[in-house]
Amino acid sequence: MKNKYFFNHKNSRFFKVSGEDSITFIQNLITNDINKCKNNDIVYSCLLTPQGKFLADFFIFKNDDSFYFETDKKYYKNLINKLNIYKLRSNIDIKEVENIFSYSIFNFSYNFDSLVQNNDPRNLSLGKKVILSNKILLNDNNLKQINENEYHEILIKNSTPYSHLDMVENKSLLLENNFDNINAIDWDKGCYVGQEITARMKYRSLLKKKIYPMKIIKGDISIGSELIIDEKKIGYIVSKANSYIFALLNIEFVNILVKNNSKINLNDTVVLDFLN
Repeated sequence: MKNKYFFNHKNSRFFKVSGEDSITFIQNLITNDINKCKNNDIVYSCLLTPQGKFLADFFIFKNDDSFYFETDKKYYKNLINKLNIYKLRSNIDIKEVENIFSYSIFNFSYNFDSLVQNNDPRNLSLGKKVILSNKILLNDNNLKQINENEYHEILIKNSTPYSHLDMVENKSLLLENNFDNINAIDWDKGCYVGQEITARMKYRSLLKKKIYPMKIIKGDISIGSELIIDEKKIGYIVSKANSYIFALLNIEFVNILVKNNSKINLNDTVVLDFLN
C-alpha cells in the first residue's frame, strides 16, 4: 500500500477574474488556452514579458462564472498590477480572494467539500490539486504532511520547476526550464504576450541550454556553483532539495556526455548523475 501524504501550499495567494470579457482578456495574455478551463478542470499557465521572459506562473480553475488564479505570494501583487495594466477598456473585474487553501495530495482522495479537486495538470506524478474554502481536515492517522524541501524534491524528480526557487523574473525563459513539457504552453492557441519569441526558440531550434534534474552521488555542491569540465564552464546549479538538484547546462555538452558516461565528475570530489 502506498504512503498517503500531502503538501500545504502556504505561500499560495488567490484572485479572480470575472466579467463578460474575461475569456478573451485572459486568452490574449497567458501561454495556455483558457478554453481548457471547464468546471473542476485546472489549467497551468504563465505570463511573460513581450520579450518572452518569465513573470509569473499560476493555476487557473473556474468556479461559477469566475476564473480563479492561484500563484505564489512572490508574484501575487505584481501579477495583479500587470493584469490591471492590460485591462484597458475590457469589461472585467479583478478581485483579490482570501480564505482559500491549496494542497497537493498523494495516493488518496479528499472526501470533503472542495472547490476543485483534480490531477495536477503539469504531471500525473505530482498528485492531485485540491482547493478548499477551509483547511484540510486531518482525520487519518496514516496521513503525513511533507515539508517544502520534500515537495521540491518531488518536483525535481519530475523535471518540474518550483517557480519561486527555480525561476528568475524578467530573465528565465520557458523552454530552458522545461515548461513545454509540463502542459504550460499551448502551441495552437494563437497570440499571447511573449508568444513570438517563445515560438521562435522552439521552431528555429535556438535553444542552447536547459535545466536537467540530477542526483548528487558523491560529495556536496551548493546552489549557484559553476560546473566546470576541462576548464570549460558547462553550466551551474539552479536549486537543490536534499540530494537532488536542477542544473542549467549546455545542451550540446550534455548530448555528448550522455553518449559516453551519464555522470559528471568534478575533480573527483563531487559526482552528479542525470535522472532521465
